[in-house]
Amino acid sequence: MSATGIKVRMALTVLASLAALCGCAHRYLMKLSNGDQIISVNKPKLEGTNYHFRDEAGQECVMPRSRVVRIETGAVEEKKTVTPTSPRKARHWYFLWLG
Repeated sequence: MSATGIKVRMALTVLASLAALCGCAHRYLMKLSNGDQIISVNKPKLEGTNYHFRDEAGQECVMPRSRVVRIETGAVEEKKTVTPTSPRKARHWYFLWLG
């Protein structure tokens, strides 16, 4: 086997392993019964009647199963802040000749 063949195989192996590891880096959004939402950096595991997971700060957390409504995977959307717009002034027919 030539040196270039070994380099190509090594590069393909590295690329395949990086692609596999990138698929494991998911964030999970846990929606609770009171409307709150919690982001988990690993998949919440159900052990008995509690979900065990790690939060964004890296701390181990436990949540009762009865409080969790839904667990969503994939990209977690950041909430966008909407700035209120100022109300438009009503245009009257007698102002049309000015504009």
